[in-house]
Amino acid sequence: MQRLPLSYIRPGMKTFEEVVDAQGRVLCGKGVEISETMLQKFHELGVSYITVEGAPVKLPWEKTLEEELELLEKRFSNVDDEFLLNVKEIIKEVLTMKYSTGAKNG
Repeated sequence: MQRLPLSYIRPGMKTFEEVVDAQGRVLCGKGVEISETMLQKFHELGVSYITVEGAPVKLPWEKTLEEELELLEKRFSNVDDEFLLNVKEIIKEVLTMKYSTGAKNG
């Protein structure tokens, strides 16, 4: 699943959960294929984000687990303090868990 700004949503994507407006009214159910007409209505009704199935869009601020781990290694490349190296290992574990459970896209 991936929560995307409305501007990233394209016809053919499927909703992962209900789409609701600012007042909490359900505009669209779960598992519905989004059409161009629906996108226009969502825009008119002030919908800002929609959670869709899968991860159809690579957002500029998102990184893969490999990219995250590479950056982590770079940040700690000159560190020799045992405490900080333990912190690095904890961060690595958290990142690995985050990506294995799919939390990255949620």
